[in-house]
Amino acid sequence: MKRYLIYFLSILLIFSCAIDITDDDDDNNHDISFYSGDTLDIMTWNLHLFPSNGPASINYMEDAVLALQPDIIAFQEVRSELSLQTLANRLDDYSYAKAEGGSDWALAYLYNTKEVTLFTDHYEIYTRNSRPFPRPPFVMEANWNGKKIIIINNHLKAGGDGYLDLNDDWDEETRRKEAIDLLDEYIVEYFPDDRVVILGDMNDELTDKPSNNVFNTMLLDRESYQFTDLAIAQGSNLFWSYPSWPSHIDHIAITNELFSEHYKTETILYDTYLKGRWTEYLDNISDHRPVAISLVIQED
Repeated sequence: MKRYLIYFLSILLIFSCAIDITDDDDDNNHDISFYSGDTLDIMTWNLHLFPSNGPASINYMEDAVLALQPDIIAFQEVRSELSLQTLANRLDDYSYAKAEGGSDWALAYLYNTKEVTLFTDHYEIYTRNSRPFPRPPFVMEANWNGKKIIIINNHLKAGGDGYLDLNDDWDEETRRKEAIDLLDEYIVEYFPDDRVVILGDMNDELTDKPSNNVFNTMLLDRESYQFTDLAIAQGSNLFWSYPSWPSHIDHIAITNELFSEHYKTETILYDTYLKGRWTEYLDNISDHRPVAISLVIQED
């Protein structure tokens, strides 16, 4: 019954802002919704070895997708393709794709087939570059409302000491910097005039000082890229994507073909909807919150 109630609430709130959570001190219930209508809604979500709590995790994610109704979700840490397939089969009009690389840490997509069609099969890039990419980036070339958009899903190397040591090829920060540099090279070569969204669990902070910032290639090239979640990273830790640290390490960047479009980026506070709040979310869904962008894409 709960999943149908959530769906009904999301329809009622179709014209609301990205997240509308209303506290009720008496029963601790919440209403939650995400963008809908004439927007392309894309999320990045690290699912922490999905399904981390077996069938319960599938049930929770079914409720979440019904409530949020995104067009595309880029997942990180999908352990079981069968569980992902089960999730997609339970959701009307959704399909999935899972990358070959990454083993228990695989990248994947869940997408609404009524809203999104594909130009080509999903594919991985830099499959022989395991130092910068322990999990190869996973690319979707999508057609939404007659408009082509490229999604590049990433899960960069974790760990490190916060210091970028360019003299050490295996320094975690150096590996992440090399990954960002290679993504820039790939976009320049293969998608020079396309609308591109680069997203995922990047495992590093946008707000590090320049000498240690692994994102400099894109952050400083303001004519080519924008990190649409930069204001979240610079803001209150209540809205950061990784509360356990706390830190904001899940990011969304866009190329300049999307600069003129209207967009809004939010961290989805889905844990605040649940009765058990963060503990229930952590036990059944993930240790990361999803980050989402809603795009209004004009005609070409």
